[in-house]
Amino acid sequence: MADIVFGLQSYQSRSLPLSAQRMVNCFLETQPQGTKSQVPIFGVPGLTQFALLPQANIRGMTAFQGQLYVVAGDSLYRVNRAGGYKLLGSGIAGSGVVSMSSNATQVIIVNGVEGYLVDDTDAFQEIFDPNFNSAATVLFFDNYFVFDRKGTNEFFLSALGDGLSYNGLDFATAEAQPGFLTAVAQNLQLLFLFCQNHIELWYDAGTADFPFQRYAGGVIERGCVAPHTVVLQDDALFFLGQDRIFYRLQGNVPLRMSTHAVEHAIQGYGDVTDAFCFTYTWEGHKMIVLTFPSVPHTWVFDVSTKLWHERDSRTTGARTADNAISIGRWRGNCAIEIFDKVLIGDYNSGAIGYLDWDNQTEYGSPIQCLMHSSPVHEDRMRIYMNRLELDMQVGTSDASGQGSDPQVLLRWSKDGAQTWSMVQPPRSLGKVGEYTKRIRWLNLGQGYQFVFELIITDPVKRVLIGTHADVAVGMR
Repeated sequence: MADIVFGLQSYQSRSLPLSAQRMVNCFLETQPQGTKSQVPIFGVPGLTQFALLPQANIRGMTAFQGQLYVVAGDSLYRVNRAGGYKLLGSGIAGSGVVSMSSNATQVIIVNGVEGYLVDDTDAFQEIFDPNFNSAATVLFFDNYFVFDRKGTNEFFLSALGDGLSYNGLDFATAEAQPGFLTAVAQNLQLLFLFCQNHIELWYDAGTADFPFQRYAGGVIERGCVAPHTVVLQDDALFFLGQDRIFYRLQGNVPLRMSTHAVEHAIQGYGDVTDAFCFTYTWEGHKMIVLTFPSVPHTWVFDVSTKLWHERDSRTTGARTADNAISIGRWRGNCAIEIFDKVLIGDYNSGAIGYLDWDNQTEYGSPIQCLMHSSPVHEDRMRIYMNRLELDMQVGTSDASGQGSDPQVLLRWSKDGAQTWSMVQPPRSLGKVGEYTKRIRWLNLGQGYQFVFELIITDPVKRVLIGTHADVAVGMR
C-alpha cells in the first residue's frame, strides 16, 4: 500500500516529468495531529448571488458609511445590506478595474485617466480641477487624498480633507532612481511609492509647504510592473515586481512569494501591465488573487500555507477535461468583506456574489475541480498499479437533479504528463446518504512513472482526504 500525494499546490515545472502538479479550484488546508489527514484538499466555495446590477463588469467596490459603493460598467451604485441598489452617476470611462478610496464624507474613483467623486449627499461628479492629473491609484492618508501622476515620477495631493480641491504646488517627485511612479499605497503609517524600478518610503512630516518627506534610507531596490497588483494583506504589502516575481513587502524587505513554476508561467504572458490583485480572508485563509486578464489566467496565493493554486470559471456543465469550456480565468474581479459576507464582484455580468460553502456552483454555472498528483515512481523500477482508491467525503449529494449521483473522473500519464490516457469510466461520489461509498479503480497497468488527474464538475462537496494505491515493483 502506498500513499499518493495529490495537489499540494500548482507547480507545473518547465520540465513536466519533474512536476506537473496542478490545483484548479481547490486548495490544501493543513490540519493538526489527530485528524485523519494533515493535508486534505478542499474544493473552493461557490458564489451565491447577493445583488444584480443593471450593468456588467464590476470594476471596483469600497465601503463608505456602512454601505457598499460599486463601479459597474460606467456607473456608480450604492448597495445596501439587503442587496438593493441606487444609481448615483454614470460616465466612468474604460473597462478595467478602478481604484477607490474615501474619507469621512467623500469617495474618489480613478480609472487611469479621469477622477470622479461622490459625497455623502449622493452628489456625483467628475473632478474638473485644472490641477487634478490622471492617476491609476488613489488612497486616503492623514486627511489627504494621495495619487500617482500617471506617466511621470510625481505624486500629488488633494486639499486637506477635500477631494474636489487641488493646488498645483502640492506634488513631489520620487527621484531616488529613474522610472515612472506606478502606484501609491500605505502601511505602517508610511506612504509607499511604487515605481518602475524601485520603491520609496515617505512619511507625514507635517511641514507647511508640503506635508510628506522621504524617509531617510527609505529606498527599496524592487520595482512594480502593474499598479493594480499592490494589495495590503496580513499587515504587509504584496505586489508583482518588475522582474515578474510576486513579493511580500515585510516592512522594507521584499520577500519572494512566487515559485519558479509560477514565475515561468508569468514569463510567458507577454504584457502584464494590466494584471491586478484583490484579497479576502476566508475562514483563516488569507487569499491573494492575481489575475492576468489579457492572457487570461488567475493564480491565488494562500498566505496561511504559502501555497499557490489556480482559479478558473466555466460556461457549461460538461464533465470531461476535453470538452468543458473554460473562460481561462476566475470571474471574480474584486472583493470586499462587508455585511458579514465576503462579496465578489463579477467581471462579465452585474452580479455581486458571496462565498458560500453550501453552493458548489457560481451562479448556477459549474465549478470544475482539477487535481494532478505528484509523480509516482520507484527508483526507475517498473511499477504495476493494481488499485487506486480515493478517500473522500461521500454521500453529500443532492436528492435530485444534477449532482444526485455525482461522479469523479480519472486519467493518467505514464510519460511525465506529455500525453494522457483516455478518461476512465467515472466513479460515484455517493448518492445522498451513501457515507461509506468506496471510490476505486483496478488494474491501471504498468510503467516507470504515473501522474494522475482527478476531475469533479458535479455540484457536490469536494474533500479529498487521502489517496491510496496497491503498487507492485518489478524489474528495471
